[in-house]
Amino acid sequence: MKLMSAVALLVVAFAALATAQRQLIRPEAEACANRLKHASTFRNGHYYFFSWTHGPTRDHERDWLDARNICRKHCQDLVSLETQDEANFVYEQIRLGNVKYIWTSGRKCNFDGCDRPDLQPPIVNGWFWSGSSARIPATNSTFGWRGDWSHSGGGGAPQPDNREFSETRTDEACIAILNNFYNDGIKWHDVACHHVKPWVCEDSEELLTFARFNFPQANIQ
Repeated sequence: MKLMSAVALLVVAFAALATAQRQLIRPEAEACANRLKHASTFRNGHYYFFSWTHGPTRDHERDWLDARNICRKHCQDLVSLETQDEANFVYEQIRLGNVKYIWTSGRKCNFDGCDRPDLQPPIVNGWFWSGSSARIPATNSTFGWRGDWSHSGGGGAPQPDNREFSETRTDEACIAILNNFYNDGIKWHDVACHHVKPWVCEDSEELLTFARFNFPQANIQ
């Protein structure tokens, strides 16, 4: 399900990033044309990239925005887990790689313009996949797939809990997947976006369309 006024939401997201002097980048022709496409991870018409399986990024960890920009440079975005099947596919790669945690594109609407009634309170209703603009069901939803939020965390409370805000006044506004970090299995946690982690990218139809239109000579597949 798409966010209401998704375009407006993206506009204010860009404004928030610009204010912080860190912005989302545009795709680069050569990077898009030569992006890594692992045949074993081709799914639903999208290719995925797992940072820990590629030599140059094997030991790299980045904050949420840096990781997202690495993906965007290659006509991809951080992964959006919109179905249980897709989530299980990503979880299996995490399990096989014995990876402690990763970034997803999950984001809480906590910037200017997020005061809409349907997004309140943000910790319950304000979550969305920034890679696709799809809304994540309310964390207290009783129907449909609401994701795999952990029942525990550093404070022992069900996720999301925004625990770091009470400790440092830093909002836990990004969604990471943690691999049994709190003896809870492979689950979602709200995490402050400045933390560094490995990441997963997936092809972005929006960015691929943009690049194919603007760089026709690159023959981007």
